Amino acid sequence: MIRGLLATIIEKEVVLGEADAKEGVLAILDLLGDLEQFWDSEEDLDPNAEPLHTFIAETKKRYIRHG
Repeated sequence: MIRGLLATIIEKEVVLGEADAKEGVLAILDLLGDLEQFWDSEEDLDPNAEPLHTFIAETKKRYIRHG
């Protein structure tokens, strides 16, 4: 499921462009953050936790920087 959400972010950016994808991408990023917080993803238990945190942080920075 997480991979599908990440793929959706990328696809929205490619198809719609960052400006038109912004609202949907930020909603998905919020959902990913909520899921991570709820399930308390621990890097010791989840080898994909660090790449997910990095992807979320970098994508949020890009959208915040572009306003």
